[in-house]
Amino acid sequence: MKATEESFVRAEIQGHTGVLTLTRGKALNALNRSMYHQLVNALQVWRDDPAITEVVVRSELPKAFCAGGDIKEVRTAALEGHEDEIRDAFGTEYAMNAIIANYPKPYVAVMNGIVMGGGMGLSVHGSHRIVTETTQMAMPETAIGFFTDVGASWFLPRVTRGAGATIDNDAARRESLAVARYLGLGGARFNGADAIALGLADTYIDSADVDAFVATVLSDGVDAAVSSFGKDAPSSKLLGLWDEILQRYSGETLEEVVAQAGSELDGMSPTSLARVFELLERGSVDGDVVSCLERELRMAEDTAVGHDFIEGVRAMVVDKDKNPQWDPATAAEVDLDRIRSVADEKTELPIRV
Repeated sequence: MKATEESFVRAEIQGHTGVLTLTRGKALNALNRSMYHQLVNALQVWRDDPAITEVVVRSELPKAFCAGGDIKEVRTAALEGHEDEIRDAFGTEYAMNAIIANYPKPYVAVMNGIVMGGGMGLSVHGSHRIVTETTQMAMPETAIGFFTDVGASWFLPRVTRGAGATIDNDAARRESLAVARYLGLGGARFNGADAIALGLADTYIDSADVDAFVATVLSDGVDAAVSSFGKDAPSSKLLGLWDEILQRYSGETLEEVVAQAGSELDGMSPTSLARVFELLERGSVDGDVVSCLERELRMAEDTAVGHDFIEGVRAMVVDKDKNPQWDPATAAEVDLDRIRSVADEKTELPIRV
């Protein structure tokens, strides 16, 4: 897990715009430790440069914006005992998420194709989130023994029931939390139209217009590009499932939710489900995204060296037998007190945000 000099991030200044292009096509732009550092360095320099008025992040690969983090790299570090590298990887990634969330200039994420895990952290926190008919989003971490991170404990509990909707009372907050559980516990996939409805994206365009959209951002600014290419999103299928989701995911305890969800959570790491359940509950009432990211950082350091993550990546990515042996094997056996104690131990982000 060494941060090599090989670059999969192309950072360019075009006019008054900083453009970040992900170029790791063979890995669907999976983010490794070197890429985190490259992205953070560019964002910090451009944030402080008065000549740069906005930032665009995109992929040179039409079928994927970013499929997530390089989990094989993290697993290797865990097996070799390089906890300092694990801490650096997640600390830099989460600091990057916080930088994006607090960026003082327009941050335009063009979210075409696959946008999962770390790809959502690189985009959803931005000020201008652009989706297309090809966009496919998910937080699928519980299937590999990890948890929904990159600030998901902040943005998932704040999903809305329709574009422009607000969460203005406790009942609405509980509804949003239930839908967050649906997305985070089982890694349910959703599309660009769903993202608009949930408040996780802002503008819907045709995938054929991506290059023209970016060109217009460069020449005339993001508002002009949105005005020229933005269109009404199709209706959200996920919103049509909202009441059904509430019935299955509004339980008071994880065991109750697992029982109500039926087969949707089969095969997921019970420990990961417990981590997600706890983080979403806390994140739903937390005051800011940085607090959520700091809590997730401590949880990530603990999870990455644990049995289920090492086993989950083996089963799903390395050996691909799709048969992880979770320990413990059921939600009822998970040590919830230990998970809560880890969540209590916030770790400060290592980079100024």
